[in-house]
Amino acid sequence: MRRIIRGQHFCFFLIGFAVGFFTSLVHFHLSPTVDVINCGINRRASETNIRPIRIKETNGRIEDDTNGVFARPVNFKDSRRHTDASSVAERLFRDVRILCLVMTYPKNHRTRAVHVNATWGRRCNKLLFATRESDPSLPTLVVDVDDGRKYLGRKTRAAFSKVFSRYSQDYDWFMKADDDSYVIMENLRYFLSQQDAAMPVYFGQNFSPFVEQGYPSGGAAYVVSREALSRFAKKNRGLCSFNSNSEDADFGLCMELLGVSFGESLDSLGRTRFHCFNPDKHIKGNYPDWFYTYDKFKGKKKGIENMSDYAISFHYVRPNSMYTFEYFLYHLSPYGITKSLQDLNTNVTAA
Repeated sequence: MRRIIRGQHFCFFLIGFAVGFFTSLVHFHLSPTVDVINCGINRRASETNIRPIRIKETNGRIEDDTNGVFARPVNFKDSRRHTDASSVAERLFRDVRILCLVMTYPKNHRTRAVHVNATWGRRCNKLLFATRESDPSLPTLVVDVDDGRKYLGRKTRAAFSKVFSRYSQDYDWFMKADDDSYVIMENLRYFLSQQDAAMPVYFGQNFSPFVEQGYPSGGAAYVVSREALSRFAKKNRGLCSFNSNSEDADFGLCMELLGVSFGESLDSLGRTRFHCFNPDKHIKGNYPDWFYTYDKFKGKKKGIENMSDYAISFHYVRPNSMYTFEYFLYHLSPYGITKSLQDLNTNVTAA
């Protein structure tokens, strides 16, 4: 009898193990995931020490693997309580007109794009999501290019070409970002207020291989002048190839061939403004090995003392963290401390 019972227990164990394994396998294959892409370079997670973000939708709730739950974009609804002096930012909003072009695709519309739209994207003069399908809940720019990293260069070229034909006279600067980038638009406008949009120039975090003058990290966002966009839209097809699977390097080489200068973006104290990782990684300075080869400064710009008080962008920002940025930047203030404006553009090398 004992042998029969033990045999039954063992059978139940095998059946339970098989069911559990099969369920996990199905869940793994059906759950949409987001690949780890470091600053525009394809790397395995084990090579970068960055854990992949996994986002799924369950019963109408959007969740990521940090246990953040997003049924819909967050609205703080406390604007009436704020009496911040914003006249300088409002003036720059009028004077430095920026079109933001955010790369996304249909699968990310509800898990990422809507949160960009609800946070920093609201501060663009014009926000467009470059994607393969239109979406009534988002300001989309439909481009007929397949999804996937290997098509990102062609997608960027198609999107910039459409933007030029429709909006080139309405804006001064044109920024490309990813749907997991976070951009402090006020700081970008402040930086660009000392630059000339009529000059062939663009800015971003400076990577040094492959292109003589360097090229910008795609994840950290980069911004091109009206003249640079004009040259790109009119002449790139005769000179530029976007087939290397590295959109940012291809774009940088194209800009160099078109005579567009890659300008310096450090502040007047030599601190960084564009960042291809999230703040934690730049503060700690525990960069992956490849970064020391690609970065213009060989990874020496690390820690808070090397990050500008007027930082412009960060990358690998999860949807829930976008609202954390919003709270700390635009809502939380230490009582009794009023920050004065700093002059961090003086002595910055103009392109």
